[in-house]
Amino acid sequence: MKKLKQLVDLMVFLFLSLCSVIMLYPFIWMVFTSMKPKMHIYLGGLLPQTWDFSGYTQIWQEIPLLRGFLNSILYAGPPVLVGSLVSVAAAFALAKIPFKGRNAVFLLLLSMIMIPFPSIMIPQFVLFSKLGLLTTPWPLILPKLTGNVLMIFFIKQYMSSIPDSVIEAAKIDGCNYFQIYSRIILHLVGPALAAHGVLWFIGAWNDYLGPTIFIRSQVWEPVTVLIAKFNAQYAVNTHVPRMMAGSLILLVPVLIVYGIFQKWIIASIMFSSVKE
Repeated sequence: MKKLKQLVDLMVFLFLSLCSVIMLYPFIWMVFTSMKPKMHIYLGGLLPQTWDFSGYTQIWQEIPLLRGFLNSILYAGPPVLVGSLVSVAAAFALAKIPFKGRNAVFLLLLSMIMIPFPSIMIPQFVLFSKLGLLTTPWPLILPKLTGNVLMIFFIKQYMSSIPDSVIEAAKIDGCNYFQIYSRIILHLVGPALAAHGVLWFIGAWNDYLGPTIFIRSQVWEPVTVLIAKFNAQYAVNTHVPRMMAGSLILLVPVLIVYGIFQKWIIASIMFSSVKE
């Protein structure tokens, strides 16, 4: 029986390893292709026969890459941080503060998830246009400051494991709801807040549709738009290595952030699905 279990575990390990190789192969191909001369992509073999890093230097020469990175950080950093704190406050109110119509408010928030962005992007564009904000970074900052519905949902589920006695004990000690939120709740939901905040940060970093619609000034274009323009320029003459170099530069920061917070992200999502 023990040998059978070991054999099954070995088969599962080999199967998962094979799946990992299949999923990682496109990324590995992209990395090595970005270091090949243009005509060498038609030769056989994964590794470059001649190493060529001109694609990376060409990006820095042709587009304001540093400014694009700073713009992306501006759109995905402070707004997501403020929006995450607002989301935790909303989740705290919906999970631990009894008030009339709480379930109705929660269902209304959840219903907003079913509204696709393309159905509201034209009204948003008209609104920001009338406010004169299309030449500023505010159209990509203001919506994030109000929170994220998915984060509210997951944080609320996470808070369901926190005993109500903790809140009641804080009230007896003289804490109001804001003090409970700032001194207790933020500490207890720290791992979940960090995990879902990182997921939101990655989504904001990778956003391409929003900037192309709402940003009318080249000064405020994020790195996603700049890299897309760079790739489109070399897609005309099918310069695949340059396109792969641009895509890899855009992808590396996301991989680094996800790799650092991977354990928190997986643990938080798994824990949020379990309710005591």
